[in-house]
Amino acid sequence: DAPAARAALIWSRAVLAETEAPAGQGRDGLLRAAELYREAAAAYGELPRPYTQAVTAEGAGRCVLAAYTEAGPGPAAEGEHTAASAEPEADCALALSAVAELESCAQRFTELGAVWDAARTRALLRTRQPARKGRPPGRPSHADELSPREAEVAQLAVSGLTNREIAATLHLSPRTVEQHIARAMRKTGALSRRDLAHRLAPTGDSRPVSASEIC
Repeated sequence: DAPAARAALIWSRAVLAETEAPAGQGRDGLLRAAELYREAAAAYGELPRPYTQAVTAEGAGRCVLAAYTEAGPGPAAEGEHTAASAEPEADCALALSAVAELESCAQRFTELGAVWDAARTRALLRTRQPARKGRPPGRPSHADELSPREAEVAQLAVSGLTNREIAATLHLSPRTVEQHIARAMRKTGALSRRDLAHRLAPTGDSRPVSASEIC
């Protein structure tokens, strides 16, 4: 039980660091919390406890993304600049890394059958992603590609959830869910939900986010 207790202790410290960060530690506090979450995730991975590891890794990605999209730099002496403020490109790379980490967590949750956790992680990505540059005004057109929402609904559909369950998970109406699934099937050429699962399998549930889109 010692390894499990050690992992739980590190996780508790990570939660405490994340909770205290907005109170004044700012970016440095969030990054410290992310380090602790990653340490705890590694410890859970050795047990192994894949679900708890994914939840803990989600915490690391959440803290890094918050640090580079919301929190200001931590306190510094007069005339000093943090590496983040001096290196905006480095900030972008770290934020993009956090996005990839959270997308990986969402995929692991889906593979484990933890659809509610997957939906929570994707919701976090939607609300915390850095502002995208170079995007034209208005809603983007996805043409024959699945939009992020269509991909999200389709992934939940092929995981076995009913339209009403998907609607409750994503806070949508059943009719909207039905429309998203219909568009996903039309765009992929799928004839059924089972066929849709086969067509989504090679590329996962959504396209990756590129650096040019968020930096």
